[in-house]
Formats: sequence, C-alpha cells, structure tokens
Amino acid sequence: MPAAMRRSRTGPLYVVEHMEEGLGEWCRLEYIHMCEIVPPERLLFLRWPEGVEPAGLSTAAGSSGPPLVTPQGLQELRSMLPGEPGYEAAASSPTPPLRALPSWDRICLLDMDAEDALEPHDVTKFDALVFGGILGNVHELGEGKYGSDDRTAELRDLKFVHRRHLGPMQMTTDTAVLVCHMVLEEARCLAEIPFLDSPEIGESVAGESAARDQGSQEEAQGGETAEVCMEGFRYVARRSAGGGNWEPALPKGMRELLIRDLDNDILGQL
Repeated sequence: MPAAMRRSRTGPLYVVEHMEEGLGEWCRLEYIHMCEIVPPERLLFLRWPEGVEPAGLSTAAGSSGPPLVTPQGLQELRSMLPGEPGYEAAASSPTPPLRALPSWDRICLLDMDAEDALEPHDVTKFDALVFGGILGNVHELGEGKYGSDDRTAELRDLKFVHRRHLGPMQMTTDTAVLVCHMVLEEARCLAEIPFLDSPEIGESVAGESAARDQGSQEEAQGGETAEVCMEGFRYVARRSAGGGNWEPALPKGMRELLIRDLDNDILGQL
C-alpha cells in the first residue's frame, strides 16, 4: 500500500517537522502559503499541535482536502517505515502519514550544513523532503555572512541518507518549500532563481540581491513608511504589480503581521 500511495502522487511529499509551541500566526500564514505552492495532499505536518484544525490551511480552489497532520515526529515514525524493524506491525493498520511516507533511503533532509546543493536531477532520487528548524534566530558573523542557532540539528541526528542545502542563507520554511518546488518540479537550478537577501518589508518593498546595511526595524514617523528588515534571510524575488520593483514572495497577510508587530520584536521571538 505505501508504494501504491507514492505512485499516485505527481511529485515529492513535503514533510514539515513543526518545531514551535502551538500554532502562532506566523506559522499559520507560512503553512497556508505552502498549501498554495504544492497540493495540500502532498504536505505532511509532523508534531502537529493538539486541538488545531488543519482544514483552514487549505484555501486553494480545486484542493482535494487539507494537508496530512500527525502529532508524531519523524523520529517516532522512522521505525515504522518500509524496511525498518516496526514496519510489519505498522503495515497491518497504517495511518495516512505512514501510507504517505516512503522508505528512509528515499527521504532527503533540507540542511544548511549539507555538502551538496539541491539540483533538478534530484527529483529521481527522493520521494520526500523534510523541512524543520529552517526558521530560527539569525546571527550576523560579519563580512556580509550570517549564522543561525541551527534548529535543524535534532533532525540531523536521525542520520539521513540524503541531505541537501539551498544556499548559504537562512530561509523561512515556506520559502524553502517554494525553492524546492521550483528546483525539482520546474527543473530550475538555484542559480536561475531570483532571490532577495535581507529585504526591507513595509507598505512598499524595494530590495536588492545583496544584504542592505540598515537597522533591523524602522518605524514610521511623520508620514514615513514603517519597515522591518529581514536581516539574514533570503526570499524568492518576484516583480511587484505592474512589473515594478523586485519584492519578496511572502505569504498573504505576512507583511501586515510584520508591520503590526514592529514594537514586539517578532524576529527576536523566533
């Protein structure tokens, strides 16, 4: 049954290890965006918070339903995958998440510390991609370089057969899903994707492909535009309405959330 389930899909399964307490507004907007990037039936959220209904994440017309969710983490599920010790017992009554997951050697972890970048030909090697801890605290290292608090470490400890990176800068989880979709399902190399690094997000957004040396937050005074600089983060770039400036591809409502929470230092809470 797991093999038949995988053959029925037209692309990889995107697996997100939820690593936050509850489901905050930031995560909710990102997850809705993911459901717009790939069909919700090809999204699996692990460690899903108890009592949170996933149906509201799927808003795309023609969607076959909400994404798959489970309170279990990948570490718990791994022993029940094809070829693993607990597979026979689990196969007698598999849950939807288990039916969706492939064998361990067909799963790839997106990891900034991986040696190899994700490439279009990888689409033949992996049936599932795992995202977790992609969004975390960013630390400036100097000379235009950034590090993070490496929240992917606990997943890395699971000893994945395959790991790939998406470049040297931190990405929000929905951005990482978007980039993987572009690479694997649109056959676009990372070098062909337009990016914005450390964009300033406000009522109007204008960014450049290189990080800008401005404060992380600027609040409107005397009619000026309120802006927040996503220092250390990389976004996919797109043209604004009318073919004007490049702007980051954000979830609907994210710009308003960032501006509304300027005084709350939302980046410092991540």
